[in-house]
Parts: sequence; C-alpha cells; structure tokens
Amino acid sequence: MQNDREVLFQKLGNTWYVFTETQNDVVYSALPQGMTPHTTKLELFEVIEDHLERVADHHNSVEAA
Repeated sequence: MQNDREVLFQKLGNTWYVFTETQNDVVYSALPQGMTPHTTKLELFEVIEDHLERVADHHNSVEAA
C-alpha cells in the first residue's frame, strides 16, 4: 500500500511525537522510548505512517457512531 500522507516529527521534552492530518483533524502518537527520526530506518517510518492511518480511521469511526 502506498501512503502519501505527510508527517511531522516534533520532540517535546525527551519524547518524539509524530503528527499528521486527516479529514481536517490532527492525529498524533508518541514514538517508543529511544526511537528518534534521526536514527530510525525509513522502513519503520512506513509502519508508523500505517499506524497513524489506523488511529485516524478509528477516531473517525468513533466520531461517526
């Protein structure tokens, strides 16, 4: 599956977060402890993007219910 969603990585304190936008809502998730966008392989970012898409889909389905 090809994912063209843009993501933003932001460090707050000692924790890295990844943000994305879906259907005019901002969705975010904390990266696991010790993971940084500077040292993590690109393949793992694809997994993170897929995870954010699932979180956004779940969020949207809960709002619709």
